[in-house]
Amino acid sequence: MGRSDYPGTLTPWRSTMTMDVTATDAISGHLRRTLRDMSQLDGLSMGLGGLVTQAGSRLVLSELYNLRCELFRGIVIRPGIGLGGVAMQHRRPVSVDDYVRSPSITHQFDRAAMADHVRSAIALPIIVRGETRAMIYGATRGEMTFGDRTVSTATMIARRLAHDIEVEDEVQRRLRRVADEQQEAERGGLSQFELAELNAEIIAIAAAAQDTVLRDRLHALSQRVSGHRPDGAATRASVHLSRRESDVLTQLAAGYTNAEIAERLCILPTTVKTHLRNTMRKLGARNRVETLAAARHAGLLP
Repeated sequence: MGRSDYPGTLTPWRSTMTMDVTATDAISGHLRRTLRDMSQLDGLSMGLGGLVTQAGSRLVLSELYNLRCELFRGIVIRPGIGLGGVAMQHRRPVSVDDYVRSPSITHQFDRAAMADHVRSAIALPIIVRGETRAMIYGATRGEMTFGDRTVSTATMIARRLAHDIEVEDEVQRRLRRVADEQQEAERGGLSQFELAELNAEIIAIAAAAQDTVLRDRLHALSQRVSGHRPDGAATRASVHLSRRESDVLTQLAAGYTNAEIAERLCILPTTVKTHLRNTMRKLGARNRVETLAAARHAGLLP
């Protein structure tokens, strides 16, 4: 691989992975935070990395942290090529004490390394469910030897990123399911109970999401589903529930117990009871059955 691996001369490509743009942005955000953490390890001062595509055969360096030059950005790396390529090929961390002079790696990217005075570096593949999804590097402008402690700490940071990516994958999977079910609902193909399950799933995803923008989008989607009435009415009742009270009510409508609601919304069972009591009081209901009936009559549930 030669000059075509540097920015400005890349050939067009198409990833074999189907990834929502929002999901890619979220994962890139996790990647940037990980590189910041890597650069703060003892002896390290720089971090760089990128996502791996095409079934683990193509790494594009997209994120740089504390580098002075931009030559690494956009570089395409294949298995076996350079430090990251070796880590990708062997699916394990690989380090070099002297990047430019190391005989254990190829040197197609020395120009970028020398421009930023990279001396020692470590590359770690991010493996999620058996698939290499990203690569992170930690580097320094001074020579250092990567001992067991440094490698162990860097590996823990890499595993945390792998976990974040796995969580994001699950959120996207469930969002796709919700989108499919919502289309069915808009066509009138779902029963009232199926709509309640759909709405409960949306709220559960929102509770697990770390991105505040995504949470707001999910709650807006939940309101659209809740406003789906057989008679076509979409007006909301004068009864005002807090967001968390609405979340608990949505889970209740799907048939979940207090313990299950607490687990799905990441709150305590006692908190669930408190929200239910407040909701019953606002709706003038005495039990769960009356609460659901009153909520549907008020347009708070589908």
